[in-house]
Amino acid sequence: MAGILPRSSKIETTEFKDGFSNRVYLIHWDQLPQLVLRVPNIDCSAFFINRSDEINTLKFAASAGLSPKVVWHDEFGGVACNFVSQHSLDWSVVHQDKDIVRIAQTLTKAHSLPISEHEYLVFDVIEHYFKMIKQHGVNDISVCAEYEYLYAIFEQLVRPTMILPSVLCHNDLNPKNFLMDDEKLWLIDWEYSGAGDALFDLAVIAKSHNLDDRQIALLVTSYQPDLPMKEALAAISDYIKAYGLREMVWLLLKHLLTPEDTISLEYYYEFKTTPSLNPFPLV
Repeated sequence: MAGILPRSSKIETTEFKDGFSNRVYLIHWDQLPQLVLRVPNIDCSAFFINRSDEINTLKFAASAGLSPKVVWHDEFGGVACNFVSQHSLDWSVVHQDKDIVRIAQTLTKAHSLPISEHEYLVFDVIEHYFKMIKQHGVNDISVCAEYEYLYAIFEQLVRPTMILPSVLCHNDLNPKNFLMDDEKLWLIDWEYSGAGDALFDLAVIAKSHNLDDRQIALLVTSYQPDLPMKEALAAISDYIKAYGLREMVWLLLKHLLTPEDTISLEYYYEFKTTPSLNPFPLV
């Protein structure tokens, strides 16, 4: 990476505190923020991440004006992109209708990017996470209890029939992965990107961006006006449940693989006991 840094300027770094899976730094020189550097810090095989496909997707997204330009990367998933001035959205974001239309149009553009060889179907990913938890948590009684709770939920979920062709999906379009103001909208952190069902991306937005029923319908019609509304809304409803389960299973697995990371377990229990986040009954 040294080749892209100026030799005549003092370089300073500031770590972003929002980084959860990886270490993320803002790099300054000439008294201005210049680059955002991500240093990977997560087990790719355990979390169903393909770094090679991710970097290719990030480059395609940057070329399409959907993500900041990639200026450096390595084979291990380290990547540096140009700094942009837009801020990430808040978890409590409330969108105006015009913003929902912008988001849908951006998503349509993202789903037109070259499709990845790496397939990401959320129900298969959740099953993979369960296998990892069973492999790493067999001796932890409390983890086994949470595993049983989560797996019982999984067995009750309905896997939607895909009504759209497989496309390149982001799969983690929560508010923190949107950099947005009135002028520009960027999508960042394509770590979990892969070929899959476009309606899962819509479901993640619907849930994590706090959309009401009317706004979800607006998102669907703005994304693709000729989608059969009843079938699309039913699939999104099922995917919202899968999204909530995926987040909990992910947090439990993260705790197991990085036991020094106490935040993951704290977040897991907070998510589990918050009705607005966890749509399933506690037992």
